[in-house]
Amino acid sequence: MRKLRLAVSAAAFAAAFGLTSAARADLDAVSAAMGAGKIEQVQFTGTGYQFGIGQAYRPGLPWPKMNLTKFTRTDDYAKGASSYDWTINRADTLGGTATPQRGDLRRAGGVAGDKAWAINYPASDPVQAAAVPLQHDLWTSPHGIVKAAIEDKAKMDGSSFTIERAGKFKARATVDAQNMVTKVESWIDNPVLGDMLVVTTYSDYKDFGGVKFPGRILQSMGGQPVLELTTADVKVNAGGVEAPAQIGSVPNEVKVEKAADGVWFIGGGSHNSAAVEMSDYIVLIEAPLGDGRTNAVIKAVKETIPNKPIRYVVATHHHFDHVGGLRAAAAEGATIVIPAISKAYFEQAYATPHSLNPDSLAKSGKQAKFETYGDKHVITDGKRTIEIYPIDNNIHAEGFSMIYLPQEKILLEADAFSPRAPAPITQTPAFVNPSTKSLWDNVQARKLEVETILPMHGRIAKVSELKAEAGAQ
Repeated sequence: MRKLRLAVSAAAFAAAFGLTSAARADLDAVSAAMGAGKIEQVQFTGTGYQFGIGQAYRPGLPWPKMNLTKFTRTDDYAKGASSYDWTINRADTLGGTATPQRGDLRRAGGVAGDKAWAINYPASDPVQAAAVPLQHDLWTSPHGIVKAAIEDKAKMDGSSFTIERAGKFKARATVDAQNMVTKVESWIDNPVLGDMLVVTTYSDYKDFGGVKFPGRILQSMGGQPVLELTTADVKVNAGGVEAPAQIGSVPNEVKVEKAADGVWFIGGGSHNSAAVEMSDYIVLIEAPLGDGRTNAVIKAVKETIPNKPIRYVVATHHHFDHVGGLRAAAAEGATIVIPAISKAYFEQAYATPHSLNPDSLAKSGKQAKFETYGDKHVITDGKRTIEIYPIDNNIHAEGFSMIYLPQEKILLEADAFSPRAPAPITQTPAFVNPSTKSLWDNVQARKLEVETILPMHGRIAKVSELKAEAGAQ
């Protein structure tokens, strides 16, 4: 989005855009009441709660809650930029997210135009990030949406007005009798939920030198809360946002590694997949992130195993980062294999339109097909067998599965064990992740003879490393 520079007075702004005061009166009144014309940058701090979107313990439950112990955000409307820095720790023990079971996690980042970055502490070097979500947050902020609407020459419709950024998001703001923006309903593309509804409410406005800013911000995505923030301090025009001089790239290659005859480990990015060759078809294990990653994986699989269709795609669990590419696999004609408790959730999610940024399935006109199971599930061609088992009593997810290849003695799993560097792991950590211990307990309970682990994060590992990490040496 191009830079927004507003004149301080409504009259000067209207003249700059060649608009009459009558045509702009209502939106100008909102801008004047909120002091939007006085802001080039605003920095606010606060505390509250953050929730891990797409990481619910069970499909349909609220996203896991985390304590938001520190929060700072700067919105720089003049440059079309924003930055954030926050620290969280777990409030809920069940469910996903990268937040450790103990201790704090700090994250920072920002966006400047179409350039976005993230800082994943303790590493301090910024790396590339997705721009659209941060652009969405900037221009659906209470002053950002007013500025964007004025730039768009939008008109009030009763007590609301709308903005749209093609292929990115659209939003509708509602104002109250005091001309404060109290609610923004926006829609942004999500690989699982399609045109995902985001509802942000702003309340308890306070005055900061003629600028009104909310003391309370609540936000939900996909019908579940994602943010509860109480602001502590607000600074107007105290400094802008500068993009880092160097932003590193995030590894996103597709590397195919042979794990056994007819079994291929597909890494090179943050999330892995695997392909198992059957007599006349392929089984894809895991379709992560979204169309981009999974379509690249599918292309590599077809090149590695030519002239065979992908008949099944198996998801280890329902967390969004691990199922964001299922729709791409479904567009290839693959049947999605998931636990029975996940089916209704995905059917409802896939009924939502993908019109903001149509994905492979939306473009194909096909319908996703599901195959479900309760306990043990087997896929076989009479020669090779793939066994799928629930990982019972695991804090990471319900409907959490491990995949076992009995002939090859290979176990495929996600998140419960992500082999750390350097290899090999020989020492049990000071704190044993209960999810890792649960995985090993389930392997033992099922009497699975495992030699090799193909994890959906990290490198191929030996079973001895899982035992060490689980404290089972």
